[in-house]
Amino acid sequence: MNRSLDAVVLRYLGYACVVFAGLFLLYLVRGTLPIFFVALLLAYAMEPILQRLERRGYSRRSAVGFVFLVFLLLFVLLLCLLASAWQQALALSANFEQYKNQALALADTARHRLDASPLPPDMKKSVIDIVTDAQDRAPLVLSQKLQSFIAWTLGSVGYLGILLVVLPVITLYLMLEMNPLRARILMLVPPAYRRDVTEIGQKINEILGRYVRGQIIVCSGFGVLCTIAFHVLGYEYGMGYPLVLGLAAAILYIVPYVGLAIVTVAAGATAYLTASAPLPCAILAVGCCIVFNLIIDYGIAPRVIGKGVGLHPLMVIFALLSGFGMGGIPGMVLAVPFFASLRVILIYLFPQLAAPIPQTPPESEMTRDEKNASPARVAREVVSEMEKAETAALEATALESASLEITPREAQAPL
Repeated sequence: MNRSLDAVVLRYLGYACVVFAGLFLLYLVRGTLPIFFVALLLAYAMEPILQRLERRGYSRRSAVGFVFLVFLLLFVLLLCLLASAWQQALALSANFEQYKNQALALADTARHRLDASPLPPDMKKSVIDIVTDAQDRAPLVLSQKLQSFIAWTLGSVGYLGILLVVLPVITLYLMLEMNPLRARILMLVPPAYRRDVTEIGQKINEILGRYVRGQIIVCSGFGVLCTIAFHVLGYEYGMGYPLVLGLAAAILYIVPYVGLAIVTVAAGATAYLTASAPLPCAILAVGCCIVFNLIIDYGIAPRVIGKGVGLHPLMVIFALLSGFGMGGIPGMVLAVPFFASLRVILIYLFPQLAAPIPQTPPESEMTRDEKNASPARVAREVVSEMEKAETAALEATALESASLEITPREAQAPL
């Protein structure tokens, strides 16, 4: 092994050691990463607004100051809503036993009606066993989850307060240093690959930026609509805990399919257990969730997200199942943008994956050179060339024989 090869091997081994050391350090400080991740998402979502202000003549600091002021106002408003939602959550915890007894009474009524129904005995027994098992386990699980959440929140008030103060500060610094940070990361790439990395990064940035901003707008819009609707139902029918349900709707809506189902069931159950007219209020609450989902999906999402991340519905389902299998709910949330980024890289490396499919099969669309290169065509051309060569040789032989022919006068000439 020569010296140059030794230097290359040592350099790459050094790179590998640095990467593994960095990953190990990130693992050690994994508890502080979520706050930086949330701040990065917020700064990333506000970056297009900053760039638009810069194009209009504002300096980076002026644009950041204006956008950050609006962000602080919205952040304070969100904290006020969280405080009100926390009060409602404490009230829900205090009245949980009452709602549990109501739910158990409803389950007993449903079981008696099912027992008196004309269903086959085996089917009836199976359904009754499922209802009985849910009746025994669900209240205990819900009570434990609610109590553990409240206990964790009360025990982490100081830590959460620090995070709420630090989050805007980290977001501000990331907004100010976004361009230098992007340039520094690009400088770590070897010069020969910077053009490719830049093109791939721009395409991923376009897709992920649209996805992040769209999800923030969509989830916030769904949460606001649900909160307003539940407040109206509370005013008309006495439905309780509208802020808790609206906040849960905004947070859970980011989880595809599952989030909407959880919010809809929770809204219907809360309306039925707390309203003065249980059945109409529950129907209206469930109907509002479904209607708002249709408005968001077909009215708002296409405008703010565009055509989405470009993944086929089957690929989206595969990504969601894979993400849930590897990381639970957070894995489901991150799976779609991860697969979208992977799709961008694969299409850049293999452009045929994004090319339109021809009307006829690819094997039937042969070019002239490919047709000429087919075995049958080559064999026919070889035979034709051989025939032409043989004909030319016979003609040449005939001409040579004609030139050597002796006439009678030449034969009678004296020697």
